[in-house]
Amino acid sequence: MRAQWNFRLGRLSEPLLSAVTALVGFFFADFFTHPGSASGRFCNLHHRPDEARRKPGFTLIELLVVIAIISILAALLLPALGRARDRGRSVACVSNLHQLGIAIEMYWDDNDGRINGLYGVFPNWGSTAPLPWAYALYPYLNSTRAFLDPGRPAWMMSAPVHYYLNILEPYVRATTHPPGAYTLDSRLIKNPSAFIVISDDFWNVPPPEQDVDPTNEVTDRTGFGTHSSTYPPFHAGGAANFLFADGHVAAFSRFDTSQMTYWYTAMANWQTTLP
Repeated sequence: MRAQWNFRLGRLSEPLLSAVTALVGFFFADFFTHPGSASGRFCNLHHRPDEARRKPGFTLIELLVVIAIISILAALLLPALGRARDRGRSVACVSNLHQLGIAIEMYWDDNDGRINGLYGVFPNWGSTAPLPWAYALYPYLNSTRAFLDPGRPAWMMSAPVHYYLNILEPYVRATTHPPGAYTLDSRLIKNPSAFIVISDDFWNVPPPEQDVDPTNEVTDRTGFGTHSSTYPPFHAGGAANFLFADGHVAAFSRFDTSQMTYWYTAMANWQTTLP
């Protein structure tokens, strides 16, 4: 319903904006044709001979009308500009995830389809023992910009990596959980178009400042349906962006078990036990 009303309002604002623009054009055309009057055509009804000797200039009424028109235009345009900015940032995030998807595919090709995420270890850039997933992908990107979401609000906690790697099933399947590496094995993924590999990290519990290996083994870092300690999704439409194992990226505002999963074979949301 909200989307329908936004569509209707958008349809209504187009003729309103056109009418206001036409009014501005008429006003200024009339003013410069008959300078020195609030509107030359209308003031001809009250024209006096001595008015011909007046110097051209703006009257107070003219200035107030111009200010009012500018205010109307700003009220119409600023929300649209804000939405366009948010959509632009969301598109930049999608581009980041596409780059990470290409990098992880190349890494899988070089490492038998496997990549490690770390539990209980908080490495920084340059750490190699054990190797964090972000630093493992870095040689395929030659930049850290792809790890930073341009849409991330300034009020969220700063972090060197804004995305998490999904190692939920490898962690849950382990009989013990010592700190260290847990392997995401792409060869075990039954449905690559639905399996979540990387997504926006909305966790609001402060990690160590240097951590470059965000992973989701102990908490749902997106927060859809689990009410974990996460920030609300901030992309357009209250959505989060997801990179899937087949390389495509999609935005979701809720978890859809018909299209997405954290598990190798089952279609299920984040949970602490095997589905």
